Amino acid sequence: MEPTKTSVVSRVTDILSAVARRGAEGARLLDIAEETGIARPSVHRILQELMEAGYIQQHSGRRYGLGAALYTLGLSAPSPIHDLAGIERAARHLAQQTGDTVYVAIRRLDSVHYLMRAEGSYPIRAEIVEVGETVPLGVTFAGIALLSWHEPEAVETQLRANRRFQRTVRGATQDLRETLATVRQEIAQVRERGYCFDKDTAMPGVSGMAAPIPSETAEPYMALTISAINDRLPPRRVDELAPLLLRTAREMTSCIR
Repeated sequence: MEPTKTSVVSRVTDILSAVARRGAEGARLLDIAEETGIARPSVHRILQELMEAGYIQQHSGRRYGLGAALYTLGLSAPSPIHDLAGIERAARHLAQQTGDTVYVAIRRLDSVHYLMRAEGSYPIRAEIVEVGETVPLGVTFAGIALLSWHEPEAVETQLRANRRFQRTVRGATQDLRETLATVRQEIAQVRERGYCFDKDTAMPGVSGMAAPIPSETAEPYMALTISAINDRLPPRRVDELAPLLLRTAREMTSCIR
């Protein structure tokens, strides 16, 4: 059976996303096939066609990276952020107010990419991810906050199909069903009060609360997180910090499209 146009486009975007997630290191054919679930012969054929278009380039060691043509194409797209300095100021101010670690993240297809981190004054820091790191949706508080704009059934289907999410969950020796149940609970929190809170979700001993940054032109694609060790975020303090988190997220709206 000949694949439909939709399935071809889906395969191409899945392959490009898999290559992009590997960054400068590049991705092997085997890596791409395992991550996307696409048969290796099909991956190889699509990669060859993308190389001819300049969207993929082959590194030494038979690894594939994004091609220069994609960079040129991207220059024509409007930036989702028009005031990065304003976002940085707001994040630093929130970190100063709370004394804890603040993250700003942006959605990247089926993952969330961490743009910046601001440190508070509390000496024990909860640095669960590094700036520039990309992790699957549903693994950290920011990703869960962004998933809240989708129906629960669609979220579960999406996460079950996300091989990186499943590998991350298994790697942390967590049960997939329990993790999905936790994600559903936290999504319900965002819908009810505008933010989610939990402990030990992203890392044992670490608590976090996250809110989507509202967009005036689309569904939220960025999120704001406060992260701290468990002792720093008891329920009473979460109630105190929630207004600060939500207000800062609203302030950041003027900095994005």
